Amino acid sequence: MSRPMIVSFPGSALSDSSTPDPSWIGGKGLSLLRMTELGLPVPAGAVLSAGFFAPWVEHIQSSEPWHRLRQPQAEQTPEQERELCSQLKDLCAGLPWTEQQREALDGWRESLSTELKEGLFAVRSSSPDEDLDAASFAGGYETCLGIDLEGLESALRQVFASCLDERVLVYKREKGFDPFSVRFAAVIQRQIAADVAGVGFSLNPLTNDYDEALIEANWGLGESVVSGAVSPDRWVVDKVALELVDRELGSKKTSIWLEPEGGTSEKHGHRSDESCLGDALVLELTELIQRVEVAYGRPVDIEWAAADDRLFLLQARPITTYVPLAPEMQTEPGARRRLYADGALSKGMTTNEPLSVMELDWGKKFLHPFLHRLCGMQGTPSDNLVFFAGARLYLNLSHMLRHSSPENLAKGNRANDQLMADILVGIDADRYRSAERPQWFRLRNIGPLLSLGSQHKGMVWNSLRPFWATEKAHADYLREITKYEQYFKEEVDLSLPLAELQETASRKMMNYVFGVACPALSAGLLALALVDRLGRKKPELRELTDRLQVGFDGNVVVEMGIAQYRLAQMLPPSEFEDLSRLERKIQDRSLPPDFLDAWDRFIELYGWRGPSEMDQASPRYADAPMLALRQMSYMAGSDFDPEATHRHNMESRRQAFEELVGRSGWFRRWWLGKAHALIERFAGARDTPKHHLVLFGYTLRRRVLIEGNRLVAEGRLDRPEHVFDLTHEDLRDAEADPSLDLRRIRADNTRFIDQLKAQVKLFPQVIDSRGRILRPPAKAHQPGEMPGTAVSRGVARGPVKVLHRPDEKPIEPGDILVAYTTDPGWTPLFVNAAAVVLEVGGVLQHGAVVAREYGKPCVVGIDRVVSRLRDGQIVEVDGNSGVLRLLDE
Repeated sequence: MSRPMIVSFPGSALSDSSTPDPSWIGGKGLSLLRMTELGLPVPAGAVLSAGFFAPWVEHIQSSEPWHRLRQPQAEQTPEQERELCSQLKDLCAGLPWTEQQREALDGWRESLSTELKEGLFAVRSSSPDEDLDAASFAGGYETCLGIDLEGLESALRQVFASCLDERVLVYKREKGFDPFSVRFAAVIQRQIAADVAGVGFSLNPLTNDYDEALIEANWGLGESVVSGAVSPDRWVVDKVALELVDRELGSKKTSIWLEPEGGTSEKHGHRSDESCLGDALVLELTELIQRVEVAYGRPVDIEWAAADDRLFLLQARPITTYVPLAPEMQTEPGARRRLYADGALSKGMTTNEPLSVMELDWGKKFLHPFLHRLCGMQGTPSDNLVFFAGARLYLNLSHMLRHSSPENLAKGNRANDQLMADILVGIDADRYRSAERPQWFRLRNIGPLLSLGSQHKGMVWNSLRPFWATEKAHADYLREITKYEQYFKEEVDLSLPLAELQETASRKMMNYVFGVACPALSAGLLALALVDRLGRKKPELRELTDRLQVGFDGNVVVEMGIAQYRLAQMLPPSEFEDLSRLERKIQDRSLPPDFLDAWDRFIELYGWRGPSEMDQASPRYADAPMLALRQMSYMAGSDFDPEATHRHNMESRRQAFEELVGRSGWFRRWWLGKAHALIERFAGARDTPKHHLVLFGYTLRRRVLIEGNRLVAEGRLDRPEHVFDLTHEDLRDAEADPSLDLRRIRADNTRFIDQLKAQVKLFPQVIDSRGRILRPPAKAHQPGEMPGTAVSRGVARGPVKVLHRPDEKPIEPGDILVAYTTDPGWTPLFVNAAAVVLEVGGVLQHGAVVAREYGKPCVVGIDRVVSRLRDGQIVEVDGNSGVLRLLDE
């Protein structure tokens, strides 16, 4: 059965069998048909299908500008692409009408009632690519307003031309669409001569709160609101209680009005000091928004109009930019809310990406039973202090508020995440504190805690021992490190069943972390804290105590970056122009022997590291040498020598110690000697626990990939890496049932993760169980300044380079690196950076540590700095005062 070229509404009843394909009529068209079917107040109109516009698409794709546009992107500049898109849009003015197009369009016009024939219409795109769950294309396509039937053909050409706009091409690339796949449909809809119009959201886009609707409006047509041309009136409504929460009168300097004879006109200052909606209509509009949300089964935004106090629904589409929460983390609408902190951002994991299914499953199996044995926690968001859910690691702050204040919570987070600390200071403890004491928060649970202490009594001994036997403790520490690495690199038996290997390796890892790594880390941190306290009490000594807190021997992250720098300098920069060729040369062993020996040593020492390394699904340097080569390419030919800077810092630290001793009495000399000995031997241990946790995770990765390769060989998965989209139960079920469809299970498992990847660029640090994202209170600042916290001294100026991933783009010498958070995979980018700015970070976070060791100014904790800055802006980063200054405004 042939599909219709034009589908009218109302008049096209839908059923499961007759619902048009979105690829034929587009998301907007399908939405309007659905809303009409549900009896919502949708103005009459029609959808012109992709089949209607197919001849025009074919005409455009046979043109010479189109063939030039299809050339590889690397061969064209953005300006050339923009010019070609403009030429294609110009061609649309002369697009011919086919007999089938005219017949379909004339037939629809003849079917209209007399009232509609004499009325005006809006013509909008309904591309099959837009208004989807993961991509809205909002503002990408043009709309024509106030069109009569005679002007319809010209309006259709104009709207069609917008699908060839450069903005659409760029957006398609960003969202992973084929930029040269042109599919187009359009909506013709009766134009409402609105008294007032605007947009509405079924969640509050300013706070992400699921229980609040936000409405914006202006006099006349809604185009002034949709385009962002005015500051509209705004209302926030509690959807549960159906009560106004907030209202804000906009300036509404300009409004757009429908002319009776067609077209539109503007008015300036029309009733701009009056609210354009009464409370009753605001609440009625909220109910309409909720009906649309229920119909979609997800948050939506709508465009609406009101004429003579009657509401009309013009458009509806899914919201594609909100932060979703896993169902198990949500509380019911109107119920007491829980407050969560994202522990994956700064609590050792330092990742802004969703965790894989396998990593999340392993985390639950390891952490949740451990907490249950320790104090009876049940492993759920409502019960645990710490839990894995929603592809992240979270902390339940509501439970913490049972026995701590916001100020103390902030103090505990400040060293790793200054911005989270700023948020926590301002939270409403009464609103978010758990109403009932958790079951595990009982005196009887002290027994398991004492048992844990007994099992790891070596931790206490090893934490104290460095203070009186520093050299012996350090020698034993190095020996234990060697044993640990030897086990995981050489002795671990990968032929063991996965569950057995995990149990054995986990026990080994836990004993090492608690008994060896943490005590060494504690000794170094305590010594640094003593020195820092001296500097705060004696400002005249601050410069010397600051120098004592950099230049550490044995920091594996700093040493890894230096090793990459050395490798980059061993080859001419031209070798890094073609990284695929360089990778082949390494595999073929066709490079100088000294480089190959250094490469082999690098892989031996750091092969289990890599970007996003705390997730076992992430490839490592040993798996994918291209990861390391790309990072090294950023260092090739660099004038900045991180090794020389590190040596200078070490010498400066030792000189500062001698100067401090010379200015101290006998008691201070005594404890400074003890503290500096600990700094010399253990301050570099700050990153060692994570280094070895990553080695443990890499061992699990190797074993899981054995399963992945087996399932690929059996034809049940397409790639070995797809095994990380399965749980351990899935693997056991697959072994028991050879007919189990693992591809379907994988698709089900990753549905929420795919949604996160599509929608969430930056995971919020603090969010409640109804999606509300908490922000820190605004800090006092001067115009043109962004206040943060200084974590590495110095001042630098340069152009901004905003990165969301370490492989997104290179950092050129002198750039100011701006990122949300960083892990050790970002270290090579620090070499060329003149300074570093991080939204998430603190004095002990990875980025701050590396910045200090490399002598780079660093400021952290600037709220929304990643979204507020753009590439190329000239800024000054003041690592002394903790301020970023805009210099090009």
